[in-house]
Amino acid sequence: MPTYDYEKVLSIPSYPTISRRTTAVLDILALMKALYLIAVVAAILVASAPRAQANDVILNFEVVDCEGRPVANATVELKGCVDPIDIQGGRYLLKTNASGAVSFNRAPQLIRYCWGKGGQLCSWTATGPDGTEYDSGSPYTIVNDYDVPISPRELANCTCRGIDVCPREAVYPRTITFKPASCSTPPIYVNAAVLNPACVAKYQSTLLLPPIMPRLTGSKDSNPAADQYNISVREIFQSVLPTVLAADAPAECREGYDPFRPTRLFAYGTEIHCQSTHNWPAFTIEATLDQTMHWANPNLLANEREDDHIIAANTSYTGPVPIVTHVHGMEGVQDNSDGYTEAWYLPNATNLAGYKPYGTWYDQFRTEAQASNSFSPYGPGLATYTYPTSQRPSQLWYHDHVLGATRLNVYTGLAGFFMIRSKFPRNGPELPGLPFPPPGSGPDSAVRELLLAIQDRAFDVNNQLYYPKQDALDPAFALPDGPVPPVWVPEFAASLRDGTDATMMMVNGRVSPRHSVAPEPYRLRVLNGCNAKALILYFSTTQPTAATPVVTTGILPFYAIGNEGGLFPSVVGPITDTGVLMGPAERYDLIIDFSGVPADTSVYMLNKGPGVVYDGSNVGDGTTVHIAQVMRFDVGSGTPKPFDLATLNASLVSEWNKAPTTLPTTDTVERQFTLLEDMAASGNPIAQFIGTVQPTTTNGVLQGEKRFWMDPIDTITGLNATEEWTIINLTPDAHPIHIHEVMFEIVRYTRLDNVDADTKTFSFTTDIYEETPPPGLLEGEIIRAPCAADPAGCRVRKDTTLMPPGYATTVRMRTANRAGLFVWHCHLLEHEDNEMMRPWCVGNPGYPDPKHPGMQMCAPMGMPMP
Repeated sequence: MPTYDYEKVLSIPSYPTISRRTTAVLDILALMKALYLIAVVAAILVASAPRAQANDVILNFEVVDCEGRPVANATVELKGCVDPIDIQGGRYLLKTNASGAVSFNRAPQLIRYCWGKGGQLCSWTATGPDGTEYDSGSPYTIVNDYDVPISPRELANCTCRGIDVCPREAVYPRTITFKPASCSTPPIYVNAAVLNPACVAKYQSTLLLPPIMPRLTGSKDSNPAADQYNISVREIFQSVLPTVLAADAPAECREGYDPFRPTRLFAYGTEIHCQSTHNWPAFTIEATLDQTMHWANPNLLANEREDDHIIAANTSYTGPVPIVTHVHGMEGVQDNSDGYTEAWYLPNATNLAGYKPYGTWYDQFRTEAQASNSFSPYGPGLATYTYPTSQRPSQLWYHDHVLGATRLNVYTGLAGFFMIRSKFPRNGPELPGLPFPPPGSGPDSAVRELLLAIQDRAFDVNNQLYYPKQDALDPAFALPDGPVPPVWVPEFAASLRDGTDATMMMVNGRVSPRHSVAPEPYRLRVLNGCNAKALILYFSTTQPTAATPVVTTGILPFYAIGNEGGLFPSVVGPITDTGVLMGPAERYDLIIDFSGVPADTSVYMLNKGPGVVYDGSNVGDGTTVHIAQVMRFDVGSGTPKPFDLATLNASLVSEWNKAPTTLPTTDTVERQFTLLEDMAASGNPIAQFIGTVQPTTTNGVLQGEKRFWMDPIDTITGLNATEEWTIINLTPDAHPIHIHEVMFEIVRYTRLDNVDADTKTFSFTTDIYEETPPPGLLEGEIIRAPCAADPAGCRVRKDTTLMPPGYATTVRMRTANRAGLFVWHCHLLEHEDNEMMRPWCVGNPGYPDPKHPGMQMCAPMGMPMP
């Protein structure tokens, strides 16, 4: 496969509308003092509204009260247009109907003249039957996202610039929401009881397909050869839970519970003419690559910033929330753009007295970034990251990565997809045989590639995110008197008072949504975005029940064609009830064929991953009906279009053979590490660690020695070096280990013996598994795919993998060709936040060690600065 040389720039200002407490999300949400943006119900894609004729744009709106309840019999009025409405002349063709759909004529002269005039079309108002006026929150309700004049020819040929979606779209990609202008900020709810998931109706919400993140265009795009984004973090209110109760909801749900209350979240987004795209999940960043493009002048990147998007705080709040964004799976990125966990920064606020505005490494990386790109904007509440999207096409994701607070920032909504493609499939699939099109190429009903972020969440009875503290912890064992952090939980979980699991599965920010599909194959780009849960996904026409959360009937086959490392060398499958195993942060590229499913049949995406932390074999342990049901596909009528397995398989083989990714097995540097856990006498975990391996006085017995985040770096690799890391798991959990900057392949699993969790001693055995995971462990994990080069299958590339307890997992990787400082860690976010993360260096970039003055960060211990 050709090497791509293309750059994307992501400027991420941190807004001052969020505050910091790392004890619990309940506390965080209780302290937020932010402007309530009543206009924003961001990024709701709608495809069900009728359309009057082919050249209409369909608008969907809703009129709601301050609590989000629909207002019946409201009227919507279009006003403030450049010219009066003239239905006969066809210049503005306004249509309404009982379903709440509005359309106006999309004649090219209208789009050119009215949409292009200051980004404004018209303003809208709504009036209730009692005369109450409702406001959309902005005079620029409908805007031209494309920000360039559109000629009739460009409209006809769909060649306009912008966010990769031309104005030919039949549906305006937002629901316009009206609320009373007098609405006050919703109250802050503190320490409310956890919501019983049995209250929440499944399959009431339609699946949200995250739109494409708007990039800078026109005069704001200082370098047309590169994609540039201004992305901020804000507190938002979003309707997350369905507004109807489950049909069999218990009595407690009907006594004072209000399903209409919006949920407070943190969200990534941008601004287009004062319109916010902030949403959970964030809009998708699409790296659309021209395989012949070679960008040779990166110093011209990011030389402009829109000052009106960098807003200083003028409201008070208790404390600031730091952010630093990591694009998970990005290869070859410089360390200053990798989201180093101590390079965080606070909002650009006026009341930061007593708070350090940025982390230990912010200044160092700002200096480095601006040395290589003098136009990289940095400043209060702002950092600029440059990404070389030169790796194989793959599915990445971006999320917050602040030291000690990642679990909370991600839990509250800071995550989104980052897709790298060889080309954006406008007129046909990326490869023959792939389902087409992806999001951004038409209405939702036409999309055949679905991006699915699966995350488990719990809520309180006020519809706010619920994050637990340690329960039933003896104060004698809690800090400061004891060793156990009282507000840290070892893995995210939530329970009702009777001990029943209270978590639910969310897909793209909605509880167990539904999606209408045609009788055709679909491509599912799946992310396990859970804090701590492993997923084991499978498909069935049988809906689980409380008595049978894991079903064995009606199983539908599906196929795996790739993972986070890109496409496989061939199709893997059919996969049936075994499913695919996904640790937190892992991704799979799946194909499911609905062509053989009868019309009006429901197909369920199900999960039999455990409700407790995964240990490599406890499938279905603690799985409830609420975490078993991920989403539902409703198969419609139409002419079936069967999956062309042979064509797609031939495409994968051909693509793999262009540039096989197998790493060399000679001249490798071998290293050993241990995964460790400290326990208190009370039985509560204290922390998890990445440690080294030390000899003991007993022959053949080794010992893990824990290392803290603050300890000197002991892993310094060469540049462009092949390394094999053997990671020895001495804990009872399977840990999803993620190594920044590289992709790796799994070489082998080696069984351990004589493991003693207290003394952290062990010995190796000769039981080695190289072709598959060990028997009975990691069922559904794909580490090889069939290929001609190796009868056992070629090893697939990964950036995160589950490492089972009682085994040593060996991975092989190639380091970068330039020096830098990176991290590796467990992606159980609660573990990552409490010591299970270590820095490592590629070469020696010459940085001073801020923790050990006078020493170098990436040099052998004891070596002073020159």
